[in-house]
Amino acid sequence: MNYKNSAIGLLALISSFAVQAQTGTTIYGVLDAGVRYSDGLGLTATSSPSTSATSTTGLANGVDRSGRFGFSGTEDLGDGYQALFKLESDLYLNTGSTNVNIGTDKNIAAATTNKFFEREASVGLATPYGSFIFGRQQSVIRDIIDDIDAINGRFTSFNPNLQFTSLNSPSLVTSAATYYGTGDGGNGSMMRQDNAVKYIEQVGPVTGTLLYSFGGVAGDSEAGSSTEAALSYKNGPLLLSAGYEDLNNITDTLKLTAYTAGGRVTLGDWQIAANFGSNTADNTATTQIKTDIYSIGATYAATQAIDLTLGYYNVDRSWTKDVKPDAKIDRVIGFVEYKFSKQTLAYLEFDYNKWGGDETQFQGGVANKATTSGFTIGLNHKI
Repeated sequence: MNYKNSAIGLLALISSFAVQAQTGTTIYGVLDAGVRYSDGLGLTATSSPSTSATSTTGLANGVDRSGRFGFSGTEDLGDGYQALFKLESDLYLNTGSTNVNIGTDKNIAAATTNKFFEREASVGLATPYGSFIFGRQQSVIRDIIDDIDAINGRFTSFNPNLQFTSLNSPSLVTSAATYYGTGDGGNGSMMRQDNAVKYIEQVGPVTGTLLYSFGGVAGDSEAGSSTEAALSYKNGPLLLSAGYEDLNNITDTLKLTAYTAGGRVTLGDWQIAANFGSNTADNTATTQIKTDIYSIGATYAATQAIDLTLGYYNVDRSWTKDVKPDAKIDRVIGFVEYKFSKQTLAYLEFDYNKWGGDETQFQGGVANKATTSGFTIGLNHKI
């Protein structure tokens, strides 16, 4: 190996990033890992736990915030116009992979398409009349959910608002025919959509968002498409948000609709958040699955360095014509965070979960323990 040429190449790469930074390009990321113990859950603590009812200990990723890295930037075009771009990928520290389906306690067979920037890959234009963004992007509910979520969008793999309200892993997809929209059919996530055009406009305290995702099916413009809208109001200590999504399956025979509404209020050292989310999915032409999600939580700034967060979630699922029995989840998730700086914090997470009714609907078709619990000690660093 020619180490001299390698060093020169590395310096050139670093220099190019430095030049880009001067013109408005930012390299950013989140690194999050911790040691997790769980009783009755898989290590990743998803809403479809491991079929093992025994305890598990290991290195977990993204318990406080999901690991990621990315590039974003702007170019001032003058007269109130800016060019925008964003490229963002997942990052799992236990394997160094951008794909969650690689490594210990992962289902390799479930690996989806190889998207390098699977979180977002977009380019856009900001104008005096709003911003227009094109490419793979978050859904409008995902855009607003962190601000109204009981625990501020933490613990993506186990947070019912991220899993069910935002359609990240809603336990609805059983085949290609029951996948709605575009994005990640292989793992059932509809939280992000390919082929999307998003429009964002802010007028005073109100921000409105519209999104349309093209299905890309020849001869049927509705097949695989999604239409979405969100509205937020932020004035001082009060924030209110609502979002609605309408998604079609790839054959234009089934539909999924989802919505959420909630808010957050800041009262001194306290922040209190609550929301209601619901989605209704056609499982067949005559059968629907309805999932309702309720959440309430609070964050208390005990000191400048310590935050205490506690959230409660209730998930109710029912089927038309009683095709399957009702299913229910009651879940409590708490965090204690110690901030070493603006970029680095240590955290202790704990959770308790109780399944009700036909819990196999959330557990990959296998009945696990009626109650589960876990805790994580971890470190989070923002680049």
